[in-house]
Amino acid sequence: MFSVVQKTIVCNISAVTRLTVLSINKPDNHANFSVTPVNSAFSPNRSSGLDYIRTRHLNKGQAFTLEERQYLGIEGLIPPDYKTQEQQIEICTLAIERFADPLNKYLFLSELHERNERLYYSFLASDVEKYLPIVYTPTVGLACQKFGYTYRKPKGMFVTIRNKGRVFQLLKNWPISDVYAIVVSDGERILGLGDLGAFGMGIPIGKLALYTALAGVKPHRCLPILLDVGCNNESLLVDPMYIGLRQKRKAGKEYDDFIEEFMQACVRRFGRHILIQFEDFARDNAVNLLQKYRNDYCAFNDDIQGTASIIVAGIIAASKAVNKKISQNVFLFLGAGAAGVGIADLLVMIMMEEGISKKECEDKIFLFDVDGLLANKRPGGVPNHAKHFGKDLAPSKDFAAAVVSLKPTCLIGVSTVGGAFTPQILKQMAKNAERPLIFALSNPTSKAECTAQDAYDNTEGRCIFASGSPFPPVKYGGREYHTGQGNNSYVFPGVGLGVICANISVISDALFLTAAKVVANNVTSEDIKLGRVFPSLKKIRNVSLQIALAVAEKGYQTNVAGLNPKPKDLEQYIKNEIYKLKYPSLIPEIIKYPEQEYKMKLNRKK
Repeated sequence: MFSVVQKTIVCNISAVTRLTVLSINKPDNHANFSVTPVNSAFSPNRSSGLDYIRTRHLNKGQAFTLEERQYLGIEGLIPPDYKTQEQQIEICTLAIERFADPLNKYLFLSELHERNERLYYSFLASDVEKYLPIVYTPTVGLACQKFGYTYRKPKGMFVTIRNKGRVFQLLKNWPISDVYAIVVSDGERILGLGDLGAFGMGIPIGKLALYTALAGVKPHRCLPILLDVGCNNESLLVDPMYIGLRQKRKAGKEYDDFIEEFMQACVRRFGRHILIQFEDFARDNAVNLLQKYRNDYCAFNDDIQGTASIIVAGIIAASKAVNKKISQNVFLFLGAGAAGVGIADLLVMIMMEEGISKKECEDKIFLFDVDGLLANKRPGGVPNHAKHFGKDLAPSKDFAAAVVSLKPTCLIGVSTVGGAFTPQILKQMAKNAERPLIFALSNPTSKAECTAQDAYDNTEGRCIFASGSPFPPVKYGGREYHTGQGNNSYVFPGVGLGVICANISVISDALFLTAAKVVANNVTSEDIKLGRVFPSLKKIRNVSLQIALAVAEKGYQTNVAGLNPKPKDLEQYIKNEIYKLKYPSLIPEIIKYPEQEYKMKLNRKK
């Protein structure tokens, strides 16, 4: 028996240095020979043609040019017909239309992402209005519920509480060091669907896809993470397709210590300015984590601050449409969780800019939760995170009665109770204001407090309506209304891009108020006529760039920007950092030197 002997013979064939590599593998008593002719650019460490096809950030499919196919060793490994990137997008459009079910469309896009990353993002950007509801709300909710059934290939990282004490070692397993943005969830409150545990990974994946598709953050700099501390959803724990820890959720000090270790490990692994976005944590954890880490880390909570920013943007635009100051409204919230209080807090900030005191602003805001009106004397009192909105009023659990007695002009739903804005309530809102603002924000669509059609039908078509999930155009009184979706995706990708580009160390509410103003300024009179208080989704990439620039400028004004010196042309600097959707050439530029200068003259003695 012979051991494997590998010999390499390099033969100089000609003056142009063409090489032939002859590899002889001789196991036992026979030999296999392979001869590979390679051109002058040959490197023994160069990726093979199959590597380019199988690697999503390199693959172009049939858009590899003839030169690239020959140079990279791809020729013969893909069909000979050449497709432009635009033709590939057309093919994807035809392919996705074959599926009637939104979940199948989601899976098609997920597989496209695995196969050809740049085509995936350019396809999303080709019609954001059409494909955003597939990769984000509402379809992403269903995708999370079925995550274990559709799981094929790992994306991101799963860090479990069993890894406590060695989280940093786990993060070192991630092969890319220059990660700039992390979206992290513990899966306890996925949209309005409750505790989905490890199935909640679909949310960080989806959020970071929008960082790239809508704002141009480079995908290799994004890392989705699911913190698995268990799950209290019994149906998932007994589901054979569940992919997470089969145990009840850990809480208290053990949970807090685990999160603390995770935060420190992220900074140790990726640097002080790593952006950490908290996503879909339960109310108490969401509030506590934001308060604990917002001043010491580059961190924010999209459910609290992102939601607040986009809703305040809608209220700014709506107030302009009805020619009123924001402070001339009375606001009534159904839902007093982290998102509701976050919106209320940012409303106070924007109203204070109109010249009234903080106390006067807070007096214009009323909140209801499952225990009724936030009244100071109600049984159990007011939750800590909302105490500043507690009122010295009689306790009440009758929301419809509150709409009559408090006479709100703006109704904001963040309750996840589908149909909570009944016809009776909506009709009363039409009595309270000539143009009542109805914001039914709960996700997914089944959890919305009312539909767009309900809102227009019961307010004689006079309301200004916005929702958290998309609704199709509705008709009332011979008019067609294209209602606006108050989607966080208008805000967080642009904020993230601005924070990353300016190297901002602390993300304050002032940055989100800045983003809200940018979004509102992009609402046109035509948008208002159509019934929208948010810009068309077709403009979202441009809006994200404007937000990034405004956030970066605000970072320098408030001395939290770490990129020094400040670029002379900050807008151009940000544009240069944006991920390019067009395929780049994979053939390196060859620099030619004047041969005459390098010819050596030898003085040889005769």
